[in-house]
Amino acid sequence: MELSPSDLGAFLEVVRSGGVSRAAQHLGLTQPSVSKAIRRLEDEVGVQLLERGARGARLTAEGVLFLEAAQRFEAQRFELVRAAQELRARHAGLLRLGITSPAGDSIAARAAAELSRRRPGMRLQLRIGKSDALDAAIEDGELDLAVVPTYEGQQLQGERIDLGEDPMRVVVRQGHPLLGLPRVGIDDLTPYAWIMAPPRSSARRHLFALFERSGAPLPRVAIETEYTSEAAMGILAATDLLSVVPASVLRGWLGRVMPLDIPALDVQRTLVMLSRPGARWSPLMNDFRDLLLSHRAR
Repeated sequence: MELSPSDLGAFLEVVRSGGVSRAAQHLGLTQPSVSKAIRRLEDEVGVQLLERGARGARLTAEGVLFLEAAQRFEAQRFELVRAAQELRARHAGLLRLGITSPAGDSIAARAAAELSRRRPGMRLQLRIGKSDALDAAIEDGELDLAVVPTYEGQQLQGERIDLGEDPMRVVVRQGHPLLGLPRVGIDDLTPYAWIMAPPRSSARRHLFALFERSGAPLPRVAIETEYTSEAAMGILAATDLLSVVPASVLRGWLGRVMPLDIPALDVQRTLVMLSRPGARWSPLMNDFRDLLLSHRAR
C-alpha cells in the first residue's frame, strides 16, 4: 500500500473543513481535484472513509479509525519536516570530535563550547585519546574531526590543518634545587624522577629519543599519567619530580612551576586538526573548523 501524502492532506482538510468545497478553497485546489484525491485514498485503503451529503462530508465508522492514524502520521511528518529544516539551518546535527587534551581552556574545548551555544540543537560526541588512536579513528570513519599534537617525524593518516605551535618544556616546582644552578644540563636531571605519559605516548617516545641522542641516562619514571591534568600538575608543584608539559598548559601554572632552560630537550610539536581524506564535510564540521581558526588567531 502506497498512500500519497497529498491525498492524506486533502482527506484531513475535508474532515477539518466539513466539506469538499471548503477544503478545496483552503488548499487552493479545484473541487474535482479534492474529490479525486479522496477517491484515490479510499481505493488504496479499500474502504469508504467519507459519506457525501447535502450538508457536507461525514466520516464513516472506518473513516473515524483511519482519521486517528492519519493524524498521527501528519504529526510525525511535521516533526520530520521541522528536523530537516533545522538541519538545513545548521542548528542540529551530529559532530564526532576527538581531542587529546581534557583541559577546559584548550582551543578545541573553547571552539566546541562556542559551537554548542550557536547551534543549540546539535549533538556532540567527544572522545579523549592519544593522537595515534584518534588518527586511526578518523581513518576508520569513527570520528569526523580530531584536534591533536604532532611531533617531528610523526606520520598521521588524516588530512591536516595546522593550528599553531605548542612546544613542550621540561618543568619543575618553584624553588626546585635545579633552579639554583647557573646552568642546567641533561646530566643534572639524572637524580630526579619524572611524571610522564605511558610508553606508547608519542611525546614520551620523542623525549626518550632526545635523551638517547645526547647519550644521557634515560629518565626514571615515577608516575605515569595519560594526560597533563590538574592532578598531575598539582603533584609536580608539591614535589621534586620533573615533567614535560605543553606551553599552553605551562602558562596557567607559571609561578607554581617553572621551565628549565635546556634547549636540547625542548620538544617541538604542532597542533593540527585532522579529517578523513576525501570526506564530505558537514556544516557543523565547517563551523567547528572556522571557530578553531578564529581562536588560533586570537
